[in-house]
Amino acid sequence: MAGVRILSSSKVQPRYDDSPPPSSSTRLSFFDTYWIPVQPVKTVILYPDAAVSPASFDSFKSSLSLILPKFHPLVGDLTYQPATGEVAIVCSDESGVTVTEAESDLDIRCLASEPTHDMDSFLKLVPNVAHEELPVPILSVQFTWFSSGGVAVGISIHHVAMDATGQWKFINCWAKTCCNGAVPSGLNLLHDRVVIKYPNMDVLMDETLIDAPNLPKIDPYPSPDHKQLIQRSFTVDATTIQLLKQRAMQEKGATHSLSPPTTFEVLGAHIWISIARAMGITSENNKPIFLFSFVDGRPFLPPPMSPAYTGNCLFPFHVASSGTHLMATDGLGRTCERIAETVNTTKDIIKRGSKVNLGFLDGMKVVLVGTNRLEVYGADFGWGKPSLMLHAAMNHDGEVVIFAGKEKGTVQLTVKLNNEAMEKFVHLFQGFKSHL
Repeated sequence: MAGVRILSSSKVQPRYDDSPPPSSSTRLSFFDTYWIPVQPVKTVILYPDAAVSPASFDSFKSSLSLILPKFHPLVGDLTYQPATGEVAIVCSDESGVTVTEAESDLDIRCLASEPTHDMDSFLKLVPNVAHEELPVPILSVQFTWFSSGGVAVGISIHHVAMDATGQWKFINCWAKTCCNGAVPSGLNLLHDRVVIKYPNMDVLMDETLIDAPNLPKIDPYPSPDHKQLIQRSFTVDATTIQLLKQRAMQEKGATHSLSPPTTFEVLGAHIWISIARAMGITSENNKPIFLFSFVDGRPFLPPPMSPAYTGNCLFPFHVASSGTHLMATDGLGRTCERIAETVNTTKDIIKRGSKVNLGFLDGMKVVLVGTNRLEVYGADFGWGKPSLMLHAAMNHDGEVVIFAGKEKGTVQLTVKLNNEAMEKFVHLFQGFKSHL
């Protein structure tokens, strides 16, 4: 065996013991249709120390069957409905989630510990879901045994069903169900898009569907060339984050009346500056450079949406700058302020129900997704907590995924860059302390 070998494939259906099957169709909102052309989110979770047995795999599947009724859109297929021209998540009596069982002779401890990731290997640990024409499944799962011990859980979830908040709510609830043998009590979840109230939703829906003009065929965004791009993870500890915040405050000429930047703002600024430098941007460069990210709109919608809502509720925003501003002696402090101002403006736009700019802008961009507040290392299926959580489907040169790290107060950053820029980025991102 070389790499990964498929052992079996089966369909797991939801076990509706205490509740009737939900509606057969979940209509999408404009928050969801934005993601139709985007490849599914592919997550690999590594458990090198897991002592697993055939009974562990049985529990893995049976717990999925138990938790799926609580997250019923995940059972369906993303489906084009020609009669209406709409796309919806459609479930039937035969719907279920494909679970693939595999075995591997890869070195799981090496995969979990190396900061630079072997993406060819990681992609073998997650289901390979075709995404060229609807219908496509919302959720697929892979369970991989390693000959040296340990297990990998690979999860493919189409982003139209839920954003990272919803996805990790599902993964953590599934893990608890597997660990305890019962669905967590008190689960209060909302999936129906009718709870979304926002002006001109039909217009925004049409705008997002521009990127999928040939339905049911999909022209997905190009997949990255893993031989040309490097994916590497970094863990930033609380001390480093505090040093960055202090430096930003000093550059702003801070007084006690000024609030310090948030962790997201200061890491976003430091990442943006470091990537721009690594890509050859200098202080003489006045061409626009953008930071592209999202605000979770749940708390800011008029009226605010319940945190129990699992669907997408992300508002995109762009922060514009240039080499002149990013490379200035006060570049970190100034960039923190630009990010904070844009985030606050976006929140005000959401509160007022104003027009949202949903498109990309022309120019060099850094794409920052996720949040340092989202805990992703608590998924214990009964085998202990994971050693590594990794996104295996990052799509852009200059894309960064940010989540809370394994240790309290730390942040995990996963960065995708071309070979030459990554080497420079590592030096710039980790070497800032030498200039303090």
